[in-house]
Amino acid sequence: MQARHRQLLIVCGAIGLSLLMVNVVFTFLYLSRPLPGSDVPQALPLVLFSLGLVFLGAAPAVKRSIFKRADAEGFDGNPEGRFAAYQTATIVAFAMREAAGLLGFVLAILTGNPWWSWGLGGVALVAMVLDRPRPETLG
Repeated sequence: MQARHRQLLIVCGAIGLSLLMVNVVFTFLYLSRPLPGSDVPQALPLVLFSLGLVFLGAAPAVKRSIFKRADAEGFDGNPEGRFAAYQTATIVAFAMREAAGLLGFVLAILTGNPWWSWGLGGVALVAMVLDRPRPETLG
């Protein structure tokens, strides 16, 4: 079980590092030459930002929901089945947080304002660190 937990930790870490890498590359590009941005409808940044916030806010609830559904179907005392459900729920939650960070990146490219990427990406990374897989979570 420890090996499977380590694998889950590596996958979640890779998701978080990919988001960090996108922001580091974006920062390097921004510092070398500011982005011009484009003329986007005024509502588009608001809609994309709201969608990013929905992803961030819904990630813990989706994680709980996936795990509860698997629990309702029954683990039958099977620790492997329980861990598989936890693994699926955790990866989906991390993917939702990554999507929020990537929406910030898209907003930054569209508007030329790097704070969209840094803000949503930073909040997503903090949420990933706080919700990282821990062995004691499953008991």
